[in-house]
Amino acid sequence: MDKTARIAKAQQMHNEGASYRAIGRALGVASYTAHCWLNPEERARRSAKSRNYYATHKEQKKAYDTAYLAAHKEERKKWRAAYYAAHRDEAVQYAADYRAEHKEELDAWYAEHSEEEKVRLAAYYVEHKAAYKAYNDAHKEKRKAYQAAWTKENSDKANTYSAARRALRAGALIGATAAQISEIKEIYRRAEEGKKVRCYLCGNLIPKGHRHVDHIMPLSKGGAHRPSNLAVACDTCNLHKYAKLPYEVGVLI
Repeated sequence: MDKTARIAKAQQMHNEGASYRAIGRALGVASYTAHCWLNPEERARRSAKSRNYYATHKEQKKAYDTAYLAAHKEERKKWRAAYYAAHRDEAVQYAADYRAEHKEELDAWYAEHSEEEKVRLAAYYVEHKAAYKAYNDAHKEKRKAYQAAWTKENSDKANTYSAARRALRAGALIGATAAQISEIKEIYRRAEEGKKVRCYLCGNLIPKGHRHVDHIMPLSKGGAHRPSNLAVACDTCNLHKYAKLPYEVGVLI
């Protein structure tokens, strides 16, 4: 049930005489949230009061939040995981609604902080690389089934993407010499048949069946289909890198 439907349900229950506490319990929100849904002027008044308070106590609030988060880091992490597991559909819908409602603000923020975000995301990936790999290994078959189902249901999009990528690769191959083409074939052969092949991104040995040939500079960003721009990566790193540059995932080569 999306937010609009929940507000309509809250209004119906309120008209029938239900208390805010009962409405909150029925809809899985705090009684104050239910109260604000049905009384926008109260929400506006409280918001103005809160803004005035935080404006005059900004540093105290910041210090308190920092100390609280540091002291309850693990507790909050477990709570978020449990809440998301129990309210996944609602959380996904809320996030989608929020992005749609604040698209211009979010785009402006990311444009201003794009470099900091690249550094943060790269550091996060490096720190959690083992967890990414464990998750992908545990859900490999599920991911394959999802991709197959998506491709079947979205055949037009998949065909358009494949055609665009083939065109990019063909264009990037223009001007390659016979020696370069032979070397490219050897890179793909080694990725498929080589006994010991390491991922150029994480440095780990890659078992057969988990090797991808990656364009270091993505084709979509002008990279050439040349031996110097090809390297073998494990499926986990390559799927995470996607169309990003190596430095954007925390790797300098």
